[in-house]
Amino acid sequence: MADFSSVINAVPPVTRTLLISTAAVTFPCLLGIVSPASAALIWPRILRRYEVWRPLTSFFFGGSGFPLLYDFFLIYRNSSAMEKDVYLNNTAEYAWLHLMLGLFILTFNSLIGLPFLFRPLLHAQTYIWCRANPTLKVSIFGLLTIPTSLYPPALILLDLLTGGPMKAMGGILGLLSGHLWWFISTYLPLHAPTHLRRPNPLAPPLRFRQLFRRNTPDRSAGFGAYRPESRTTATAANDPAAAVRHRWGGGHRLGGSSL
Repeated sequence: MADFSSVINAVPPVTRTLLISTAAVTFPCLLGIVSPASAALIWPRILRRYEVWRPLTSFFFGGSGFPLLYDFFLIYRNSSAMEKDVYLNNTAEYAWLHLMLGLFILTFNSLIGLPFLFRPLLHAQTYIWCRANPTLKVSIFGLLTIPTSLYPPALILLDLLTGGPMKAMGGILGLLSGHLWWFISTYLPLHAPTHLRRPNPLAPPLRFRQLFRRNTPDRSAGFGAYRPESRTTATAANDPAAAVRHRWGGGHRLGGSSL
């Protein structure tokens, strides 16, 4: 039991929360204790019967069978890598990322009406990971190696082939949400024309950071927020992008799966 506890505690806190939440929502449905419909995003029940948990639980019902096991593995491996290497164990930044992704996905989904949003969130995570590691290549089922720039659309194509248009639509929702986050938090502060550059408007507010004070380092992390310690204050003042430049991690090789 102690060994199992140490393994769980070794997982970064946000990734650990994602895994536990997915298990807490999915496994009772698989065991027949509750119906998957009780976790689905059904707005009439939210608005008329005040079933306010549905916008949250819809992100954590992962389906069943081998795809569920593999998705658990992907969350553990890829989210852990991003939380440690890209967000530098900054719990506030990484938790805020998922809150914003969830809000974007819910907004886009209002036009489509998917009942479960687990896969869109996985696709959004993968898109952001690929943006953080643009020079890496990934293998799909060990058969095809492609650059990370092609990985998100390749996964959507796999979803289309294995699950049909609605499954692929979930991937598109995730891709759009991940891209919107990257565009606002990274492109505008760093890569936009100089006269259009703005500080990251999606940075977590101070009160939100204070909720994670024990788990958040003093420095900022994540997309468009990290300033390397090797730069002096004077250098940063002369370089508008210095205050929002990030030190990317080395990343990890992603396995192939129709996320």
